[in-house]
Amino acid sequence: MVDFIQMNCPSCGGQLHAQRDMQKMFCMHCGTELILKQDDAGSLIPIKAREIQASTKLKEIHYSMATMDLLKSRIAELEEQVKQIRCIFLEYYQTIYTSAWNRKYFRDYEKENKLPVNMENLYANYFDTWDDYIERNIPGYTTPSELIEFSHFIARPKYKQDKYIETILMILEPLPPLAEELKSKKAQLNAILEQTIEQGG
Repeated sequence: MVDFIQMNCPSCGGQLHAQRDMQKMFCMHCGTELILKQDDAGSLIPIKAREIQASTKLKEIHYSMATMDLLKSRIAELEEQVKQIRCIFLEYYQTIYTSAWNRKYFRDYEKENKLPVNMENLYANYFDTWDDYIERNIPGYTTPSELIEFSHFIARPKYKQDKYIETILMILEPLPPLAEELKSKKAQLNAILEQTIEQGG
């Protein structure tokens, strides 16, 4: 476990957190470079080394990095939610497979989109290991946009008499807002990354 100590910047008075084995750091508040030394009592004290002229630039970079960390965390959460929905949907295929009629809209969807995959054959071939197999990418049934497209396809009037359609649509219903937010967060992350690279250059 990392041992942190608290201290104050001798330049601006801002509170700092440093690891006990650190020898140098920058103040996150004002950008001052600090040398860390032990005093007579054995405690670490910060000594101002020099002012960073580009302290504003430094703070912008630190802010950008913190923002990127938050975005990455949210993106990971969204991707996990999408993965869980996809797994529930593909696990539910085991129920759908029991009826030849219920498999028809899968065949129609694959034919219309010229997919190089046949769910019936996949399930038949991987029946015993289906729970593990669905972790793989399956063309037409992997990305949020593919699953959303599939949900739009099966919502067509010609399939409405199928008793499983409503359940499938309920499973996939949360995907559009998740996909939209995921796309937005990734765009924000890329924009900040490019900006940070320019600032550091």
